[in-house]
Amino acid sequence: MAFKKLGGFPFRVAALYGLIAGLWILLSDRLISEVTTDSTQMTFFQTYKGWGFVLVTAVLLYVLLYHEWNRLRREISARRKAEDNLVRLNLELEERVARRTAELAQAKERAESADRVKSAFLATMSHELRTPLNAILGFTGLMLQELPGPLNDEQRKQLAIVQNSGKHLLDLINDVLDISKIEAGQLSLSPTVFDLRQSLEKTLKMVSPLAGPKGIAIEAAIADEVGAARNDQRRVEQVLINILNNAVKFTQEGQVRLSCRGDGDQYVIDICDTGGGIAPDELENIFKPFHQSETGRMGRHEGTGLGLSICRKILDMMDGTIGVASTPGQGSTFTVRFPRELKTP
Repeated sequence: MAFKKLGGFPFRVAALYGLIAGLWILLSDRLISEVTTDSTQMTFFQTYKGWGFVLVTAVLLYVLLYHEWNRLRREISARRKAEDNLVRLNLELEERVARRTAELAQAKERAESADRVKSAFLATMSHELRTPLNAILGFTGLMLQELPGPLNDEQRKQLAIVQNSGKHLLDLINDVLDISKIEAGQLSLSPTVFDLRQSLEKTLKMVSPLAGPKGIAIEAAIADEVGAARNDQRRVEQVLINILNNAVKFTQEGQVRLSCRGDGDQYVIDICDTGGGIAPDELENIFKPFHQSETGRMGRHEGTGLGLSICRKILDMMDGTIGVASTPGQGSTFTVRFPRELKTP
């Protein structure tokens, strides 16, 4: 860089000026003395020698200044051009950003509108389906009680199939209705004071009929400090029943164990099973709506794949959490946390 500066035009002008000045000083007096020895003429030549030196200096200085002025003018012109280009590019970028923002806003509005329509449709259809389905289940129950008259074994068997299928369909409809309410922001929590210990015992009794035919043991370990809670009892039990049902469904032998303890202002519930476990790459996906894995614990079973997604969304509304730890071939542990006292807005 220094070499480039030394070899530039200003350096060459300065070197030329130094050479001329040196030669002028060294040779001018000798030249004058060779031309004349007359004092008057020597004074005349000495005067014009000085003016000549000044003239040469002025010419070289003018050349130097003119060069620098042109250089600055070119730099200023280039800078202005660059600034103009930058302003133009900024304007183009702002226009693109504004246009893209408007497009995204429109796309977002269309997506939200479609989502609202979908949720409203699902909610309406779920309500419309539940009414006749409840009637079917009600009449099936009456027939199984033999109120209209006695049944033979084959009739009882067929009616039991109808009843079980109807209950399964009702569960699916309820899941769809819940997820549509959550997505539409229409699901609200209703906190009440209840005994969590009693709720845990109730949910365990509800899943026992599923575990009995498979020979699966249902165990519980509820700490002494577990007692009153102020939360949405129905939604807490919904979460627990969903996880317990899954644990029994995906366990072929062994046990399902529920433990509960207090942790500060929260309750912590662990539900462990000895099922097939969940593959590591599936652990987070199981909480996504409609997700059903083909392998491991989450092998294909009846259901919508909405249960765990609904559990997570309900717990999010409670400022709670749900997590899972699993080892393929050994079982899974789901951990649920929710506040003892639900904060209300």
